[in-house]
Amino acid sequence: LNQRIGALGRLAPWVSRPVRGTRRHHKASHMPSREAAAAPEEQALAAEDDPMGPRWKSGDRVYAVWAGNGCYYSATVDEVQHAKRTLTVTWDDHDASHRTVSFEQVMEPSEDTKAWSMARINRRVSVRDSPGKGRCLFINEGVEAGHVVFVEKPTLVALPILSQKLWAHLQKLHEAQPLQLGTITFHFAALLSQLQLDPDSINIILDKFVPEPDEEPGEDVVRILKSLHETMPEVLQLGDKPMDPRRLQRLVSAWRYNSFGHHKEDGLVLYNRISMCAHSCDPSCCWSYGDEDAFVLRARIALSKGEELTISYLQDEDLLKSTAVRQQKLQNWRFTCQCTRCRLKIDVGRGFRCRKCRVGVLYSSVTGGLEPCRVCCASPNAEEVQMLLHLEEEYVLRVENLDKTDVSDVETVYQAAIDIFERHWILYVMDTMLWEAYREKSPPDAIEHQRRRIEFHEHYYCRPTFILAWCHEEFGDCLQNQFAHRKWQYIQEFQRAYQMLAILCGTNHQYTASPYNKLWQANCGGAANGNSASAGTPAEAQAAAASAAASSATVEVELDGDVRGVHDVPSNGKSSDPQRWGVGW
Repeated sequence: LNQRIGALGRLAPWVSRPVRGTRRHHKASHMPSREAAAAPEEQALAAEDDPMGPRWKSGDRVYAVWAGNGCYYSATVDEVQHAKRTLTVTWDDHDASHRTVSFEQVMEPSEDTKAWSMARINRRVSVRDSPGKGRCLFINEGVEAGHVVFVEKPTLVALPILSQKLWAHLQKLHEAQPLQLGTITFHFAALLSQLQLDPDSINIILDKFVPEPDEEPGEDVVRILKSLHETMPEVLQLGDKPMDPRRLQRLVSAWRYNSFGHHKEDGLVLYNRISMCAHSCDPSCCWSYGDEDAFVLRARIALSKGEELTISYLQDEDLLKSTAVRQQKLQNWRFTCQCTRCRLKIDVGRGFRCRKCRVGVLYSSVTGGLEPCRVCCASPNAEEVQMLLHLEEEYVLRVENLDKTDVSDVETVYQAAIDIFERHWILYVMDTMLWEAYREKSPPDAIEHQRRRIEFHEHYYCRPTFILAWCHEEFGDCLQNQFAHRKWQYIQEFQRAYQMLAILCGTNHQYTASPYNKLWQANCGGAANGNSASAGTPAEAQAAAASAAASSATVEVELDGDVRGVHDVPSNGKSSDPQRWGVGW
């Protein structure tokens, strides 16, 4: 298995969870823990040395089995009953059922999700000046794809619950006269920073990048402070030390350009080192959330010592749009991206069907023209180029205003567009709409649109993304339901999904566990009828899971070498799908 996983390099811990937080009332597959997979003999010896088993105390973070479906979820220990060898836990989603679990049904949280000390982070990465970009983050040692670069705790998590009265007051001001930024979150976070953080933490925020370091206080800042002075001085605890408007404006800008949208609530999160990561439309790193809002940064590709660490400020879906669209969205941060993708002479996400042979594709060039057809080598004349580019503008506007619930209208536009475009990002957008529309009521049509989504993604941006991984997993689901005899095909889709998610969020994440469980079930004979095969005792289950993985995980991922967009926002809710990504500002 270690050899077949390839990019992962080793067998990491496994946690069995249902698909992205949904409750599934069947016996879940069992996956071996790190200890069980690596050294069962040592585990047995440890059990003999400590016959009473593990010890926990109130407040400890654990993964425990929820009896509703036999899957693991994160929880906090409330009470330990040593005589009964059970724990009473509080589930992270506040579910009140099945709160008593046995010691045997509890696992320690992964080290990959716990925040590192700043000293450890500074040994792994360093901040250096980069020509034309300012201060950026660089790695001090080589890291393989999928490995953790570091895990950082937030400087501040600015949620409304931390000062409900202040939040309500800002909302009233915004309703009376909308703030220029269109939201109160940045001003709320800035005020909260001043009110709740120690001087060192405030200085960390003040040290962050802002386009105008000497910016004068804006109208909104002046209005907010005036209102607070008049109506809520006790909340701000101002006394004889009124808040400096210039300092507050700097805090607002620091939050605006350096924070991330919170993955569960209407709030913001700001980190120290992570905020030094520059943007790239081909980012070297990806990320997810860990314990207590920790930021887990992983290598998307193999990194060598001294390489710059980059993330995407855009959402995954925006990385699949044209260079011009990406550049426009990035103006929110007031810079023009000069990454390797943005510097390409040809934008292969803007393809036009050749007017001569009707088989080849004409791709747009940065000079405003179209390159020759790659099949018949014919070049369009100036009139044809202008006509096609004008049609593109009209179709982009039309697609942006489509109502995805009006399926017949989407179909009409799609049918007309495929006569003009080929391998164009607007086709991908419509394929996504039609996939969502047909996945339940017309699976054969949905399968074709999903296939086209995967094809375009791999053509235009070949690296692992959450969108691509989920496309493969959902494609496998459809194939399994529609063509149960094509076991080789849907297993391959689950493999690809698993291996991409293992790079993006680690092998013990609930997203990664989902395709792994499907692989396990398919190889244990449960795929045809949709039921999980019973694996017997825990030891037998672990052995069966390891055997299934070894026989199935054979495909390797090929890796060519705003509040920022949230790519992975796990929620431990057992009853509803978690939000997959947050909002880019």
